[in-house]
Amino acid sequence: MVQYSLSLTNKNTNQQYRYTVDLEENYENNPLIFFTPLICQKIRDELETKSGHQINDSHLQIIIKTWIQDIKEGYRDSSIILDLVKLNHQNIHNLTESGNQEIPSLIYPDLSDIEPKIGALPPLDFY
Repeated sequence: MVQYSLSLTNKNTNQQYRYTVDLEENYENNPLIFFTPLICQKIRDELETKSGHQINDSHLQIIIKTWIQDIKEGYRDSSIILDLVKLNHQNIHNLTESGNQEIPSLIYPDLSDIEPKIGALPPLDFY
């Protein structure tokens, strides 16, 4: 097995976070089959825990795409710089709240005090 590592640098803080994997020969030759959705989620969780910053889907896609390309080209160390946003909630990916879906009761306007002013089509007074 050969060890491959990824260094993620936060553009805002210049802090570096490292993630390593051990790849067997068949994964070295075809790294695309190694990066399953489960492995990608594990990488995301680990990097979010280490950095305290949010790794959204587009960031994860860039990380995986870059790492696969570097492994194909034979690089054992890959580095990437991303603009990461601070993670406010520990389990932000588990958020399932869909909000209040109830239709509010209708409020009908009171038009009893509205009276026309001078003219055939006068302006209305809404006081």
